[in-house]
Amino acid sequence: MPKKSAKKSATKAVKKSVKKVGRGTGAGRPKGSGKFGCPTKAIRVPTHLEQEIVEFALRKTKTKKNSD
Repeated sequence: MPKKSAKKSATKAVKKSVKKVGRGTGAGRPKGSGKFGCPTKAIRVPTHLEQEIVEFALRKTKTKKNSD
């Protein structure tokens, strides 16, 4: 079994050799091309209210479409 220090140096060498790949400029979906055509925000809700919130949002979007 190798010594701890040898194991640490091997891990560091591997981490250094791995090149991080980031997103390029303009990568991903264009802004405003989502379902609602406007900026959105992710929110955290209690799981016991999840279904009620989804139903509320669906009702709101249906009424908005019907009134247009």
